[in-house]
Amino acid sequence: MEHHGQLTGNPNGLQSEIIIKIFARLPVKSVCRFKCVSKPWRSLLSHPSFVKVHFNKAIENEDVLHQRRTVILTAYEDKSLYSLHLDEFLNRNDAYLNNDHVDNVGEDDLVAATELAFVHSMHRETLVYLICHCNGLLLCQLDRWDLYLVNPATRESKILPRTPKPYRYSSLCGFGFDHSTDEHKVVCGRINRDHGIEFCVYTLETNYWRVIRQDFNCVSCDTRLGIHVNGDLHWLMNKDDHDEIHELPSTIMSLLLDKEEVREIPLPHEHAIDEDIHMVELGVFREWLCVIHYGCDDNGQTSYDFWVMKEHGVKESWTKMRVSIPLHDISHSGFCTKSHDLMVFDDRLVMYSFDEESSRDLSIRGVENIGSCLTVYLDSLVSLRNRPKTSSKKTSVKWQRRARKM
Repeated sequence: MEHHGQLTGNPNGLQSEIIIKIFARLPVKSVCRFKCVSKPWRSLLSHPSFVKVHFNKAIENEDVLHQRRTVILTAYEDKSLYSLHLDEFLNRNDAYLNNDHVDNVGEDDLVAATELAFVHSMHRETLVYLICHCNGLLLCQLDRWDLYLVNPATRESKILPRTPKPYRYSSLCGFGFDHSTDEHKVVCGRINRDHGIEFCVYTLETNYWRVIRQDFNCVSCDTRLGIHVNGDLHWLMNKDDHDEIHELPSTIMSLLLDKEEVREIPLPHEHAIDEDIHMVELGVFREWLCVIHYGCDDNGQTSYDFWVMKEHGVKESWTKMRVSIPLHDISHSGFCTKSHDLMVFDDRLVMYSFDEESSRDLSIRGVENIGSCLTVYLDSLVSLRNRPKTSSKKTSVKWQRRARKM
């Protein structure tokens, strides 16, 4: 496996440090092919430390970032999952952003979406719903409530062990990454009025669930899906016990994935004083937590207020933004350029300009109407197979020593 500082199976005698730098820039599919060269290469390229180096390279290098950005979306008609390369897609639709006529873009010039048929093919008797994503992994749910992780780039998938019975049909759910331990965590939770919030946390790297309890006074949860921002998960909660069916949420609960503790984040000040608000939604806009207020104006027409928290956890940083299209029909992809944001409006894919308050439709060959689910993520090598249970810091040190010797 090791011979005079070189990797066995390497015909050019390249040092392993050089190989790592080269492979860190390659697409996921190319790295997967090189794993077949030899056992030493497979061992090196499959190690969690290299997986981390490979993923971080896209964050550090803009050219690498552009080659790995992928759009995942659902079709309105059949709810199937599709993927396409983001930068190729935007380049083909560049005429829209340059104020050219739509007629200049022909059907053959558009990017075709690839259906992720393998996600459904393993579970033909049941439906698969995309919940959220993190680090190139998709968290899905089967219609029998089983949770299901998928890596579209490597085509690996994994049904998670079932949660303990009390958490089987949880009112809270989320998925995120703990940067302090390099662990992926799936969270299910429920409200216990006698004991506060109870969470069942699954860690991919250990493959088991743990139960944690937090003292947080609340009576109901307004959103099941936890919004992943700034390394934490967030839910809209109601702390007041009222008999009214449509009581508005009164606060945001944040679960810190590193400390596994909860804290409270206040809603915008207007939320507490505006009696015309009849519904609230929590989401993510770019890298910020966002809140949408739905209300009625003086003429009885539906009104929308769009707020973003530009400094995480700081109440005074809530900032209102103007949006010219009805917000209840919008789903943000998490991707934006300097002038536009990629969003779904009704069943159309659009690039929206907040400065100009205008939008332009984008087209995908083979998918006429877009479903409500749209997200942009980075392809990754994160494995869903059995992992070593030793600590990440310890294995990282061993990997670095071995890489230097190869």
